[in-house]
Amino acid sequence: LRQPLEEGMIRVARSQGMVEHPARFLLVAAMNPCPCGAGGTVGCRCAPGALARYQRRLSGPFVDRLDLVVRVDRPDPADLLDTGPSTPSAEVAERVAAVRARARRRGVASNGELSGPDLERQAPLDRAATEVLRAALSEGRLSARGLRRVRTVARTIRDLEDGGHELRAVDVLAALSLRMRLDGAGGLVHG
Repeated sequence: LRQPLEEGMIRVARSQGMVEHPARFLLVAAMNPCPCGAGGTVGCRCAPGALARYQRRLSGPFVDRLDLVVRVDRPDPADLLDTGPSTPSAEVAERVAAVRARARRRGVASNGELSGPDLERQAPLDRAATEVLRAALSEGRLSARGLRRVRTVARTIRDLEDGGHELRAVDVLAALSLRMRLDGAGGLVHG
């Protein structure tokens, strides 16, 4: 999955030559937090260490190539029955369409396609945002590969809010909060 995730294409090499096929896609994946599915809660039946072994099945480089990695905990039963106010789907669709329109004005179908000089030009960082990223990089919470992904997610977050040009610390912090990484033992932790 490395090549299609990073380049949006697949190259097939055969003795007659090489063929390239377009492969832009949205990867949505899910996994249980542990083998039994309870994820270390009171009902978890997994042996000690099973969680780390289970999560080690994901490679660090693979997780690093994902834009968003979040843990979704089991909802509280009362929340499942709550029929309180929520955002209508049409309103969410409108916001997404507005963000996509901003991306098209930048010359890309989505902010995730921004890279290199285009990313620098279309998602500049203010001083505070730069410091947040510098700290995350120096503390090992963010890799060079992950840096671009955090910036493109922060660009989308800013577009959802007000479409301002410079990315702020609050945008970068929000993007980092949506990015878990593997720790040294193979467990997922917040970046």
